[in-house]
Amino acid sequence: MQILADENIPFVNETFANLGTIRTISGRNLNRADLDNAEVLLVRSVTQVNEKLLAGSAVRFVGTATIGLDHIDLNYLQEQGIGFAYAPGCNAIAVSEYIISALLIMAERQGFQLRDKTVGIIGCGNVGSRVFHKLKALGVNCLIYDPPLEEKTAKFTQFKFVDLDTVLSADIISLHVPLEKTGAYPTHHLVNADFLAKLRENVILINTSRGGIIDEAALIKTLASNPKMSVLLDVWNNEPQINPLLLQRTALGTPHIAGYSFDGKVRGTEMLYTAACDYFQHQEPAQISLPSPPLTGLSFSNTIDDDVAIHTAVLASYDVRRDDAALRRITQSCDFDDLRKNYPMRREFNSIKIELPAEKSRLAAQLRGLGFIVGK
Repeated sequence: MQILADENIPFVNETFANLGTIRTISGRNLNRADLDNAEVLLVRSVTQVNEKLLAGSAVRFVGTATIGLDHIDLNYLQEQGIGFAYAPGCNAIAVSEYIISALLIMAERQGFQLRDKTVGIIGCGNVGSRVFHKLKALGVNCLIYDPPLEEKTAKFTQFKFVDLDTVLSADIISLHVPLEKTGAYPTHHLVNADFLAKLRENVILINTSRGGIIDEAALIKTLASNPKMSVLLDVWNNEPQINPLLLQRTALGTPHIAGYSFDGKVRGTEMLYTAACDYFQHQEPAQISLPSPPLTGLSFSNTIDDDVAIHTAVLASYDVRRDDAALRRITQSCDFDDLRKNYPMRREFNSIKIELPAEKSRLAAQLRGLGFIVGK
């Protein structure tokens, strides 16, 4: 069996070798001619999978190592009887850790305590729910706006939902919605001029979902008239050709890597392999061993301030400012993809064990809530 895979899917050769012969390629410019005789196609969000790409090909199974589906024509796959799998939740932990790191950096810059702010979470699925739980562990008040989720689970969920105007009253707004241009709840340009006009003057707005959620022209206009507003963007319109003016005006800007923990990417590969094995009735399980993390442990004494300990642990694990600085150094659009392709290994919080004295039980609970392993 011939397998064509995006070169940025980690361990794809080792994992899928049991299923066939693997060939890897840059996903951004993948076209019909590249498919050759491939029966399995494995992609990431930079590849548009549709009739134009697949018509007349031998492809029988498509997998995307992402949580989003806006790059996949699901109707076409179904019409053609092509198997499909994606990786919902594979990078949810990584994105939630990105949010915590970014907010602690903003708290340090602007001189506030995160627990004194209210955070509005728009979209509370795999990612948003993890952001919610991490913020609650830190004592942060959260407002949740998610009409589709509320419609399905309002009577059975721990979340208390609010309307859009209420969530937009928050000090911090974090976006975690899929990109939908049609349907009952479209999200394309959800953040438009009307949305922005309802925000607090000194709001912090974060987007780690999809660039198309935001009307960038409206956002640039708002930022020009409201210098107190802070915007943190990991996703952009027209990637990799992002708007340099918008990057210049962001408080933090990164190259679509919020979910790029090594753990999350490997998790996505494993999910696709399992789905492909089910589809082709192959029984051999994947065996992937993660490398040792760069930092394995931290130790704090009973004299450490709790807030300082949390700040130290989070930023020692992952500091968003490194990715912000890297993006601001690029000079051409191809460098955006290079930053993603050559992204340094980033492990999740649970790769670090933190030693604390017994009397630091409150701090221990907060660190566990963030995802760290805590012991004595």
